[in-house]
Amino acid sequence: MGQQVNVYRKLKMFPGAIVEGSWNGSFDTGGTTYYVNNITGSSTADGLSWNNPCDQVSTAITLSEASRLIHPGTTTNDYIRNTIVVQGTGTAYTALTALPSYCDVIGLGVDPRGNGTGIARIGADTGTGESGVVATATVRGTNFYNLQFQAGLDGYPFKGTNFFRCRWENCVFATNGSPAGQPAAGFEAGICSGNVWKNCHWITASSIGTDSAIGMNITSTHFHNCLVEDCYIAGTTAAIVIAAGCVNGYGSIVRG
Repeated sequence: MGQQVNVYRKLKMFPGAIVEGSWNGSFDTGGTTYYVNNITGSSTADGLSWNNPCDQVSTAITLSEASRLIHPGTTTNDYIRNTIVVQGTGTAYTALTALPSYCDVIGLGVDPRGNGTGIARIGADTGTGESGVVATATVRGTNFYNLQFQAGLDGYPFKGTNFFRCRWENCVFATNGSPAGQPAAGFEAGICSGNVWKNCHWITASSIGTDSAIGMNITSTHFHNCLVEDCYIAGTTAAIVIAAGCVNGYGSIVRG
């Protein structure tokens, strides 16, 4: 018979700890939560609390990827799942050129529809050629919640290469407040497999006629087993464009 351990206050599980057997359904994911605030944060912070937050989402992404990859098994079975919490402030977060894998990125603030203070938004509030996200590396298993991505003339609110089993929920893909024209596409990717877009909104924070030229643009060979549900997708040329060369377009649903 095993030893009995009585815990009267708090049992803290550090990353990498393993719990075996039954423990009321609880388990340790081994992940870490990083906090981001572009008013009070620092580029050298560890981001582990609101008392010491990161200054930018990109800073937290770098920390998240580093911590995830030091755990055994992450090259074949990424059971480590981190969280990045982004505080909505009066200032937009700088554009992203890299994204995490196996991570939840959560905007903490007002609803992302509209523009201005309180929205956790990524990409400059004004300017031509600005983008929110332009990333080239493959992304797997990352979920985005309650965030706004914005861009100016010929930019992209959100552009990537390959996304597998990712989710965008209650997110906004927007034209910024002073774009001098329309973005090229609200969301653009080459390959999408097993992704979900739920309750998302393609908007312009500027004026009528500056919506993205294309709402959702799939440019390569895969758009299969995806779900687009309860979304408002706008584009002055087309709402959704699937490349003629998309030979794996089966099992996807667009509804609501």
